[in-house]
Amino acid sequence: MRSYKGFLVRQRADANIEFVVLVADAAEIVRWSQADDIRIDRGNVQRQLVESRWRQVKKFFSASLNNIIPTSVTIAFDEELERVASKNLLAENVAAYYMSAPAEDNIVEITFPDAVQSSSFIIDGQHRLKGMAEVGEPISVPVCLFPSLSRLERAFQFVTINNKSHKVPTGNLKALITNFDGIEEGLRTRLSQASITSPRFATHVDVMNEDPESPFFKMIDWVNNRHVDGKRIIVPAAIENSLKAITDGFPETKGDPADAITVMSAIWRRIFDSYGVSLDNIEEFPNLTKKPVIQRVTELVVEHLRRELDPAFSTGSIMAGDANEAGEATAKLIALIPAEFWQDDWALKSLDTSAGRDIISGSIRVLKSQLAKNTDDEFDWRKGNPLYQQNGDEGEAEGD
Repeated sequence: MRSYKGFLVRQRADANIEFVVLVADAAEIVRWSQADDIRIDRGNVQRQLVESRWRQVKKFFSASLNNIIPTSVTIAFDEELERVASKNLLAENVAAYYMSAPAEDNIVEITFPDAVQSSSFIIDGQHRLKGMAEVGEPISVPVCLFPSLSRLERAFQFVTINNKSHKVPTGNLKALITNFDGIEEGLRTRLSQASITSPRFATHVDVMNEDPESPFFKMIDWVNNRHVDGKRIIVPAAIENSLKAITDGFPETKGDPADAITVMSAIWRRIFDSYGVSLDNIEEFPNLTKKPVIQRVTELVVEHLRRELDPAFSTGSIMAGDANEAGEATAKLIALIPAEFWQDDWALKSLDTSAGRDIISGSIRVLKSQLAKNTDDEFDWRKGNPLYQQNGDEGEAEGD
C-alpha cells in the first residue's frame, strides 16, 4: 500500500480540475503506473516506450552523482477509479484510492495499492521514470498527480505538454558560458559523458569520444581528445557524415541527437566486437578507420534498413531494442569478410570522393560474392578486387 503526503493545487479558482504535487521514488512509481507498455488503443495517448531513450536517462544519472532532473512527471488516475472515504476500505488487490480532505495548508494524504496501475496513466515523463528506475538506487521524483482525469483531459494534457516544450535556445547557452569564465571545458566534459549534445559545448563528436560505451571512445582525431591514453585515429568528419546519413535515412532520429548516436554506435560496436578492435589495437585496422570507409559502411547499413523498415511493409522502428536492427544488419554486411581486408594496405588510394566511396561498396560486394562461391582456404580473394588493383596517390584526399 502506497501512502504519500502532498500539496493539493487548484491553479484557477473556478476550475474543476485539481492535482496533487508529491515526491516518490522512481522505481515505486513504475510499479503503480503504466510506464512500460502504454498504447493508444488502451485509452491513453502516450507514445510507446523506446529503450534507447530511457537508457540515455539512465546513462545521464550514472555519469555523475550531481546529475539531476528536477522537473516533475505528470500522472493521472482515470476518472472511473473509485475514491473511497477511508483508508480502511482499501485492499491490496482492489483498484481504488483514498485522499484526505485538505488541511489548512492544502496538505493532503493520498493512499492506494499497486492495483491502481491499470487505471494510472503517465501523461509526461515515461522515459525519465523508466531510466531513473533502472539506475539501481533510490531516485526521488517530483510528481504532479491528477486524482481523477477523463480520457479527453488526459489527451489534452499530453498534447499541451509536448507542444509547449522547448529546448533552451542556443543563444542562452552561449550567454551562460560567456558569463562564467573557466567552466566551458568542464561543462563540455560533463555534457559529453552524459550523452547530451549542445551546439559548441558538447557536439556529437564529443559524445562519441567521451562516452565509455561509444565504439570510438578516446579515438577521435581532434583537439577535444585530451585523454592521456587517447589515440587520434578517427577523423571527426567521418562521424558527422555518418550521423547525417542516419538522420537523412530515418527522420525520426532528428528530434533527439542521442538517437542517431545510438544507431551509429550499434553499427560500429558490432563491427569492432566482431573483429576484436579496441583502443589498444586500433592501429592494426587502418582500412576500417578510414573516413570514406566509416561513412560508406554506415550508408550501406542505412540503405538496407530503409528497405527493411519501409512503412509500407513494416511497423518496425530503427530505435527498437536500442537500435538492435542496425547491429543485426551490420553483422550481415561484414559476414565472411576476413579481418585482413581491413588490415592489409589497399593499392587504391584517394578514396574520399563519391566515386571512391562507390569503389569501396563495390569492392565489398565483389569480395563477399567471391568468398561465397569459393570456400577453399587457398583462394586469393585479393585478385579481382578493385581496391587491390591500382596504385594511386600516397595520401587520401579530404573530399566531399
